[in-house]
Order: sequence, then C-alpha cells, then structure tokens
Amino acid sequence: AAFEALSGDPSWRPKVKVPWPVSLLGALACLAVMLQINAMVGSAALVLELGLWALLSRKERSARWGDARRGLYESLIRWSLVRLKKHPMTPRNWRPHMLVFVPELVSHLDLIRFACWFGQGRGLVTVCELLEGSLEDDIDILAREGAMQQVLDRENLTVFAEINVVDEVVAGIVNVTQANGMAGIASNTVLLGWPDDLERRAAFLKVMVRLEQLKKSFIMGRIRPRHLFPREGISHTIDIWWGGLQRNGDLMLLLAYLLTRNARWREATVRVLSIASDEHEQKRTTRFLDALVPQIRIEAAPKVFLRDPALTIHEMIQAESATADMVFFGMGTPEPGQELAYAQRLEEIAGELPTVFFVKNQNLFVGDLLSPADDPQDGHA
Repeated sequence: AAFEALSGDPSWRPKVKVPWPVSLLGALACLAVMLQINAMVGSAALVLELGLWALLSRKERSARWGDARRGLYESLIRWSLVRLKKHPMTPRNWRPHMLVFVPELVSHLDLIRFACWFGQGRGLVTVCELLEGSLEDDIDILAREGAMQQVLDRENLTVFAEINVVDEVVAGIVNVTQANGMAGIASNTVLLGWPDDLERRAAFLKVMVRLEQLKKSFIMGRIRPRHLFPREGISHTIDIWWGGLQRNGDLMLLLAYLLTRNARWREATVRVLSIASDEHEQKRTTRFLDALVPQIRIEAAPKVFLRDPALTIHEMIQAESATADMVFFGMGTPEPGQELAYAQRLEEIAGELPTVFFVKNQNLFVGDLLSPADDPQDGHA
C-alpha cells in the first residue's frame, strides 16, 4: 500500500485512504512483532515468503493490478528531473550520453559495446535503428524494439533500444537527435559506424555540421573485430593524435580515460602524440602537454615528433600507431562542398590502423571538459 501510494498510479484508488507513512510503519511493525513472538519462526516465515515471491516473479503472469515498482520508479524519475532542471550542466559534471545509430543491431554490437565503455555507467546509451519508410507501412515498432532489447540484454549491454521510421537516413539522424531526451537528460554525443561507401561517409560529415548547431559532439568509428579486445600477453596502447586547432583534445582524452576505467582496458597505456613542423613548435607543444597531463590528473605519456620531410603526415601516423590497439583522431569542419574530399582524407588517415575513432567536439564546454583550473587538492578529476 505504501509503494502504491508513493507511485501515484491512477489505478490505485482504495476505498480507505491511509497515508503511506502509516502503511509503511504498519508493515515494519508487523515484521517486528513477528520476530518478537518467535524469532526463529518469524525468520522462517520471511524466508518462505521471499522464496514464494522469487518463484512467482519468474512466472510470466500479468497481474490485474500491475507492478507497483514501475509507478514508484516513475515518481522517483519525475522528482529527480524536476530538481535536475534547477542545476545547470557544468564542465565538471559533464558526462557522455551516447546516441548510437546503426542500420542493423547484431552486426554493430562492437560499436555499441564501445559506447558503453565510453559511458562507463556514468552516461546513458541509446541505440537507434532507422527504418526508411512511412508510419503507414505495416511495421511493428514495439515488437522490433523488444527484439533489439533482448539481444542487448543477452550481450549484457545496459543500453536503451528504439526504432524510428524516417523518410531518409541522413536527415533522420538529425531529426531523431533533436527529439532525443527530456528535461535536461538528452544525448550530447552521436556515434556512427564507418560506412564503406565514400558518398555516405561524406553525407555523415554533413550531419556533423548540422549537429554543431545543436551542440552535439560527433564520433565516427571504424572497428576491426580482431582488434576489439586488447590482445593477451601484449602491452595495450591507446593513441590520441593531438592537433590542438579544432579543440577536440579534451573530449578525446576524456573518452580514453573513461575507456581505461573498464576492466578490459585498465592496464592500457594512453599516449598523446603530436607532429610539429619545426623545432620551435616541437618544444612549445611538448611544454604544453607536459604541463597539461599532470594538471588534469590523467595518466598519459606525451610525445611530440618533428616532421620528417621524407614522409607524409599520414605515413608518419601509420608508422607510429601501427601497433596501437585504438587510435583517436580529431576532425575539423569541412568547407561546404568539400565533404567528399574530406571523407577521402579520413580514409587516408585511418589507413591500415586497427580500431580508429574520429572525434568532433561540439558540446557546450569545448576545451573545458578537462579544465586544469580545479584545486589540485580536490579529488575530482
């Protein structure tokens, strides 16, 4: 009765209205009296009741009165959202809420798994399948969402699944991203897989430009299954190529840090790499990174290379990160009409590297996600 009253379900309409604290107090008093009368028998009765509850809860029976817990959870969510609205987001408490778009769930489980690793239980992950068509078509959306959730649960992925019917996939990504979330809890990072088709990749770059207006960060990942998990018996490495111009470095560092909180990547070495055109730039970038890494309290090893005139930038990157388990790159904003050329350039940068993620930081706190301005004595990273 106390839970039903707290849930506020419209279906809870008792003839005798009792305040929920009275119901809860009565229940606790009954338990206390049971134990006072006979502690052994009372404990046995509690164990028996819990056993019966566990047995019956496994049976797929739909009770007429429903599950009071859902109503209680919804009331707690509403209470939290109302108060969350009064506390605006700051760089200190920003966390990645991932919205992952996949054409088909099963073949993109690796991408979803990385989204969960990046979130590390601190952010929400929603995976969305986009269906081209019309709502007038005979599409059982609820059944398909249920099938998606079953696969995610089987893979032990804490992810929300949804299906959206759109006229066209590229425009649909932008529309769904705008509508995602409520009351201060919304996706702030869009994650897409790596399309083999160059024109589709260029179209995704146009999506990235549109998402910039929405202050949504954009990540595009190419995952090779043999490199999904760190190789046993070999030191694991995560490389971050630091450009410094597009202000993507703080998000890449944060994602790498969150990834190393996962058990599979906990022993990985994070390297922050950069290429300087001359010795003066090399010394300046080295000083900057050497000062930044200790201040933000993330274990990473900076390394700045002097550009080799005999090699292209792409060749230097390929040579240095060839053995890395994962590589992060920042992205710029292509000029209008240059999306196809930029997509080809991304292909050249990725080359034969293992798992790569291209990151465009477009959130509300660009450059401030890892602000070193916090008090060094403060334990918050």
